[in-house]
Amino acid sequence: MSLDPRSHPHIALPLSQLLAIRLWARQGPRARVHQAKQGRLGRVPGLSFRELRAYQAGDEVRHIDWRVTARLGRPYTRLYSEEQDQAHWLLLDLSPAMYFGSGPQLKARLGCELAAALLWQGEKQANTLICHGVEIRLESQRGTLIPLLEALCHHYQQGLDRTPVPRSLAQTLAGLKLPHGARLTLIADHRPCDEALAKQLQLLGRRHDIHYWQIRDPLEAALPEQGQLAVRAGRRSGWLDAEQPGFARHYALAADYQAQQSQRQLLPLVQRLYRLDNGQSLQRQWQEGGCRLL
Repeated sequence: MSLDPRSHPHIALPLSQLLAIRLWARQGPRARVHQAKQGRLGRVPGLSFRELRAYQAGDEVRHIDWRVTARLGRPYTRLYSEEQDQAHWLLLDLSPAMYFGSGPQLKARLGCELAAALLWQGEKQANTLICHGVEIRLESQRGTLIPLLEALCHHYQQGLDRTPVPRSLAQTLAGLKLPHGARLTLIADHRPCDEALAKQLQLLGRRHDIHYWQIRDPLEAALPEQGQLAVRAGRRSGWLDAEQPGFARHYALAADYQAQQSQRQLLPLVQRLYRLDNGQSLQRQWQEGGCRLL
């Protein structure tokens, strides 16, 4: 048995795992469509109706055919030819902050799985992948998705070294040259944006639709009911005592305030805002509606 922690089932990310995602990602979620809070309005181009199909994660709520949905008891979306041909750029944050997980997976691995699911869902689009936190390299789809999935595995593996990031997420965004009309999907941590990142999102949002997926670990929302947790901040270390009277409640309140602050900050900047729970599998959240649309 290998002693390399990278080969542990909770850490490793084999290509076969990303290939298997296509079996359910193409079908889209089968559960309810969540009530959405209004984000920034997107482009409204002249579109021609192409086909009707079952609702999938990432579809515009405004394109749901409510008459068909009511008749069949399952949400259906009207597809338009321009959306099918729209260029899709996907930026995945693989900085050290994403290599954290209190349960069965790292946030970075869940982010890679989500990226693969979105790529499979839009397999016929012109997809471009960028991974932040490692060497900046554009991976463009040419036919099959396999090279992009291989790039996800490669960059994820590199990020396990937790090497300091030479540039910020805002700087990576500033360097992107998106084609006219392209949609940008961003997969990142759940923390509020800094001023520089918010500015870049605002600038990009003038010309492009932005879909933002946040990943949050259960430990970043609340402390366990019992026990002590060792923590480190820079050179300082200490303990979090969940059994200390009132401490767990204050921790949860602070975490909830941070989440609400992030939501208020992003809603005016993006069209779609999602949050994934790192304590659950992507397939379950994708199919059961657990990836809440905020």
